[in-house]
Amino acid sequence: MHVLSPVADRERAQREFATLAKGTLDEHWAVAAVATDRRALLVERAEVAALAPGDGLGEPISDGLALLGTAYELAALSQLDAALNPSPGSGRDLAQAVLALGAGRSFRCSASLRAPVDDPESTVRWALRLGAQAAVAGQTDAFIVWWHQRTGLADTVKRYALELESQPWEPYSRGTLWLAWLGLLGAPMAAHWVAPAGSKIGRDGAIGAQPLAATRSRLAAFRERRAVHETPVEVPLLNAAALRARMSEFAVRHLADGTELLTVAVLRRTLPDVTAEFKLHLSAARSAMAGDHGHDLLLAWLQAAGVTLAGGVTAQLELPGF
Repeated sequence: MHVLSPVADRERAQREFATLAKGTLDEHWAVAAVATDRRALLVERAEVAALAPGDGLGEPISDGLALLGTAYELAALSQLDAALNPSPGSGRDLAQAVLALGAGRSFRCSASLRAPVDDPESTVRWALRLGAQAAVAGQTDAFIVWWHQRTGLADTVKRYALELESQPWEPYSRGTLWLAWLGLLGAPMAAHWVAPAGSKIGRDGAIGAQPLAATRSRLAAFRERRAVHETPVEVPLLNAAALRARMSEFAVRHLADGTELLTVAVLRRTLPDVTAEFKLHLSAARSAMAGDHGHDLLLAWLQAAGVTLAGGVTAQLELPGF
């Protein structure tokens, strides 16, 4: 009688686990709402088009791909809390695998579409969401290929970065943090950063040679401007607009603190693990933006990507196939 070796046992267990993760993802209500045959066709088209040069796919198939990408996104993020659970266990392992697989499929579907280059901030947020999904899925190399292949993307982001310095505090702070995250996620952002006039940052001319160095420099300039930014006086909130502004400022502050913490950790590989503190900052930012679905969704992906970068969740299975 043939006796399986320990290696064969592990390989079989991995295959079974991968099958379970795929089944869990495909059984989510949002994914299951797309017919199996239609889903297979869209996945095939996305696989071919995601990293192909050009503008990306347009109508009529773009609507179906956008819908499927959103379905995979919802299915993946439904596992986020379980995947970020600090206590190890089979439930967390499965949640991590489903999160990674869903992130990879959503990335491919969205990457195959035309980027919204008509609105620079929308372009940056689009690229940032894809970069975060790619990081969670272990496909950062594919994200960098996509960055170079998609027509007009890099130029639009560069134009947005150069115009930020002249913006008021709120759009400046938000945009600067988006760009800092793009650098953290591997986008070639070094050439897109110019030290603001009068800044103490970057005067040696060599800083910004690498994406992470450019990110650190961008965050340093952000701190300089934040130091002179007038903090709103603690007065009673008289209307909804004032409350939204207060919550937005709260979210920016925690996102900035979490971004700086993660940048230092990635640069220095500091110990102990910063995952727990980073999660607190991003959770606070998400709570403040809970009324804005678009920002909350983006922050959820940044939370997942940040924990991945911090090394707090490293038990990633390489799932075969798309």
